[in-house]
Amino acid sequence: MKPPPDRGDQAASAAAGRGRRLTAAMLAVFAAAQTISLFGDRLNNFSLAAMASRFAADPSMQLAWIYLAMYLPVFLLAPLAGLLIDRLDKRWVLVVTDLVRGLLVMLIPVLFVRYGSFLPVMMIVFLLTTGNLFFLPAKSGLLPEIVPPGRLVRINSILWGAGVAGFIGGFLGGGLIFDYWSWAACFYLDGATYLVSALLLLSVAMRVGPPAPASAIPAPPPAAGRAGFWHDAAEGVRELRRRPSVLGPLLVQALIFFGAGGFSVLALVLIQGVSAEGSSMGLAAAGLCAGVGMALGSVFAERLSPGRRRAGSACCFALMAPAAAAVALARSLPVLCAGAMLGGLSAAPLIVLSETALQTEISPGVRGRVFALREVLTRSLFLLSSFLFSMLGAACGRPAVMVALGVFLAITGPAAAAMPRAGGNVAEH
Repeated sequence: MKPPPDRGDQAASAAAGRGRRLTAAMLAVFAAAQTISLFGDRLNNFSLAAMASRFAADPSMQLAWIYLAMYLPVFLLAPLAGLLIDRLDKRWVLVVTDLVRGLLVMLIPVLFVRYGSFLPVMMIVFLLTTGNLFFLPAKSGLLPEIVPPGRLVRINSILWGAGVAGFIGGFLGGGLIFDYWSWAACFYLDGATYLVSALLLLSVAMRVGPPAPASAIPAPPPAAGRAGFWHDAAEGVRELRRRPSVLGPLLVQALIFFGAGGFSVLALVLIQGVSAEGSSMGLAAAGLCAGVGMALGSVFAERLSPGRRRAGSACCFALMAPAAAAVALARSLPVLCAGAMLGGLSAAPLIVLSETALQTEISPGVRGRVFALREVLTRSLFLLSSFLFSMLGAACGRPAVMVALGVFLAITGPAAAAMPRAGGNVAEH
């Protein structure tokens, strides 16, 4: 049985009705900002992977160390970030973090040329991820404040599709710029995209009203006799215990990130094996095809009827086995790209539907803290997976390990998608 809506949910809906709704024009600007920002994210990720592939003695292990720098802030700062996000205006969190990220990313080529080492690069990556730790939970928490629950799946699909356009552009543009212009230009362009995104988000922030007063959207009551920072930070954990219906979509996202960490380090070397020597266009092509698959998957997610979403999610997980096999066993770039496209097609609906379920079910007053905890869980598994499968791939052979990872997700994923949710399926509201 679904629990009755709490006062926070009712107040959030009322606040949306008083002018915090995301109008069609603002949605277009928000989607444009998402596209440009994710173009920058993917351009940055592509450029870091291409740098590791070109300049590192052991590309897989160097990429794993970059991932360590990328996700270390999650372990150190997530409780503080989640608490601050819940106390700050999420609109301005998005604007400020994009501004800071834009300035930081432009330092990467300067420091790498000056010192000839990945160490200063990883220091900048650490700071960039600190910004991501504020940006991503703030974005996830802001949407249900300005979008009616019945439209969340559609809006998430639209924004995901816009993000996929940025994903595709980042990989395609990154390959062309990296190979035919300058690897450093990738990072300068990346920084510029964050600044443009910040300006677009600023226009949305100025048109969307301020959040409802704290008294209108109360956080769940604290435990008796407990107060202070750590008590407030731990409220996200208590929210998960109060609402077990969020565990299913959370586990789905955890499996996706676990698989992504392994696939990324394994595929980097496999792509090198079917690409022209010294070229990053094979990596760009694989990323482009994965992006096309994700675009198709986001359309599929939106069109799934409520009664078929669990079955659709189970099928998406099942498709990960043949996708991994195609990438692992490919002897040509077109076959590998077909596997990457199938992988993107299977992952996108899982992300869209699980994200909508989390946004719908979590209490408004603690969304920032819960989404920050989500970042800890998913990034921890991504990091663990990247190191684990880098070592397993070197020891047991990357194709065999890639196939095994795909089979693991195909077996465990449907069980996570089938976990009970409030009212049968939260994402179906």
